Amino acid sequence: MFSLRAPLKTGVLTACAVACLAVAAPAAAQDPTFETFRDICIAGDGDAAKAASVVEADGGWMTLDPAMFGSDAPFENLKAWMKPAGAGFNLVMTGDMSEPMDGMVGMEMNMTVCAVGAQPADAAALEAEIKRFTGAQAPAPDMDTPEFRGYVVAIDGGRPVPVDPNITTEGLGARLMTGELRILMVGEQGGVAMAMYMEPKAQ
Repeated sequence: MFSLRAPLKTGVLTACAVACLAVAAPAAAQDPTFETFRDICIAGDGDAAKAASVVEADGGWMTLDPAMFGSDAPFENLKAWMKPAGAGFNLVMTGDMSEPMDGMVGMEMNMTVCAVGAQPADAAALEAEIKRFTGAQAPAPDMDTPEFRGYVVAIDGGRPVPVDPNITTEGLGARLMTGELRILMVGEQGGVAMAMYMEPKAQ
């Protein structure tokens, strides 16, 4: 299979925290992170243009300059927005990334990514919502780290269907070719709870 060994660099989230806390409002109820993730990433099937249109229509989001991330930029073609929320912030990022596929020499998995993060947030509650949405009981073994867990689903008729977390590399490769696979990553890094919706394609 493949491993997302470091989905985000801590420096990315630190930069966001510094930028947003400087303008954070003193006291406001924070929107549930999963609802934001559902409305921006899941509803648009991870499409960057659709995510951008939802963010821009919502109002209150600051567009972040990708250059502020420097070498810590988590994705190629990065677009990012941030909104103050109480004493913290909400974050949306879209972009592209690639990972080598273990056991398949010279083969990479390219992914479009739509991510939502929040600080403060309850990462355990966010993961519970991800599991409820996907119907998955456990993350894929090679996407199970102390910081992030990955749940693999197939989209069938617009609904997620859990994929066996122990699927073989060959089986995963075959499913990739159908274009139906999605990966939902969830976890916490640098005090920020984060959910990522990924559409993988083998190349």
